[in-house]
Amino acid sequence: MSRRGPVWRTVVLAPVAIGAATWFVTQVPQDTVVDQPFEIEGAVGETVRLDYADLTVTDVRLARQIDGEDVAQAGGVFVVVDAVWEATDRTLAIGGAELVDGQERTHAATDRSGCATATSAAPAYGQRITYCFDVAPDALDGAQVRLGRGGEGEDGAFQRRDAIAVVDLDLDRASLDEASADETPVRIDGPAPVVRTGPAREDDA
Repeated sequence: MSRRGPVWRTVVLAPVAIGAATWFVTQVPQDTVVDQPFEIEGAVGETVRLDYADLTVTDVRLARQIDGEDVAQAGGVFVVVDAVWEATDRTLAIGGAELVDGQERTHAATDRSGCATATSAAPAYGQRITYCFDVAPDALDGAQVRLGRGGEGEDGAFQRRDAIAVVDLDLDRASLDEASADETPVRIDGPAPVVRTGPAREDDA
């Protein structure tokens, strides 16, 4: 029995399939998703679960001055963000920290007075860290922090195709007025390990 028929169909259909795939690739924008991080939203006090770590922003404070290694005065107001990182399955570096204010301006974390801009995280226990951002007082409403393992770099390359936590800080004018009434500098503590108090992730089992 001749098998020429099926062979002929294979030879003809292969170029058609290749052509269709090429058309699909040219029609789908190639820079709409791959150049952006995967944002996972959360709130203060909630644990944001990323594929590589858990992040909990435990507290947010406002201050004109901070006191760690020395006393530092803000140009605007310091937004002090206390957070705990816990890696999922291996020790890793955490280097991404920025604040987007209510006017959509981006602020990098400062290292003044012992504030941290990066840390490391390990499985089974948390790593406490304090980030500080110097922000204009009139831009606090709607401010969010964006935290992840990759830094922005010159073009955001280290966060592409990676997961980051986006946490609403729930700040407003009333928060600023309350902070302004207290001239006491906010104390900045260095990074330190903390014992897990909640249940383990389901995928830890």
